[in-house]
Amino acid sequence: LGGGDEGGADSSLMDRVQGGAITAMVCVDGTIVSCGWDDKIRFGTGKDLVMERSVKLEAQPNAMAKGTHLICCLTVKGALVLKDDEIVSDGIISFPYNALSVCVSADDATVIVGGEDCKIHIYKVDMSDPSSVVLKEDHVIENGHLKAVHALELSHDGKMLASADVRDVCVWSVDEGWTPLVAKGRWCFHTQRITCLAWSKDDAVLASGGNDDSIYLWSLSKKMKRVHYPFAHRGGISALEFLDSSDNATTLVSAGSDACICQWDVTADIASKFG
Repeated sequence: LGGGDEGGADSSLMDRVQGGAITAMVCVDGTIVSCGWDDKIRFGTGKDLVMERSVKLEAQPNAMAKGTHLICCLTVKGALVLKDDEIVSDGIISFPYNALSVCVSADDATVIVGGEDCKIHIYKVDMSDPSSVVLKEDHVIENGHLKAVHALELSHDGKMLASADVRDVCVWSVDEGWTPLVAKGRWCFHTQRITCLAWSKDDAVLASGGNDDSIYLWSLSKKMKRVHYPFAHRGGISALEFLDSSDNATTLVSAGSDACICQWDVTADIASKFG
């Protein structure tokens, strides 16, 4: 993995591909898309994933999410929408709030944004003009969080939305008008900002990770119970993902600020706590 253009990328030393810290990365149809503090989005394809193309941004990016073909990149000034590897919004779409987290539905029809205003904003993607995609606000989840919304994740079946702030993890029903399945004050055991969420492949278990070095597992079938992995990463958790499995095992992968990637066999803990 190396950089193929100028501006901070260097393929000869430690595979550095951005001129500053990488803030987000997604993969769409075999293309790696990353953004960082050099205010660029970079695209990498091919066997060696050389980051050979980049787009200069008007503002620093801080989050990114993808559906199937659609990508939404949040910056300090608003959102940029891409389809595959082309920008399809008319520049940065501004919001009347500071956008912190984002997720995109699998059908590319909905973009969900978590704000510093403690609200969750749901947008429909208007692609009537393919060269100038517009986000139209369709709904706002108000009073769901008492603090800024730092993490969002849709379930694989698209029927549930998980959201998190500095303490609470909440779950919302997409099909039932964004009504709460788990409201604030129930899954509230993190002590610092929750940075990432991940659903198991069957959507039965939700994992959350935070700056308190902890990973928690939750289940809608047993809302009063939880699995806690303290001291999972020194300095906090930065990413979580459940792996595909050919057997009945459930494996969670985590990455942290300690520069470590850990693999957790959570099968027994899930069976013990959630049945």
